[in-house]
Amino acid sequence: MKLPSQRFLLAFFFALAALGFLLPFWPLSVVGILLAAGWGRWFAALLIGLLLDLAWGAPLGLTHFLYFPFTLSAVVAALIRLWIARYLLDRAPQERL
Repeated sequence: MKLPSQRFLLAFFFALAALGFLLPFWPLSVVGILLAAGWGRWFAALLIGLLLDLAWGAPLGLTHFLYFPFTLSAVVAALIRLWIARYLLDRAPQERL
């Protein structure tokens, strides 16, 4: 069960990503996805990324080979968070006083 503050955080991350779509300012959308993934809500970040990829469509120009750039950024951010968390937890074992 999620705490009410966590629900507000997810709503804030989604609103930030949606605002980036509405303005149209795509870096704001990426910030919303990265914050959601960095906060540990990788599934929400993945869903937001998929929704934004559907809304924006395939990129044009030099980045045309990235068919799903927002989803890829969500996956990369979630993997980086997992790697950092595992690295930090392995390096700092918890001891009892």
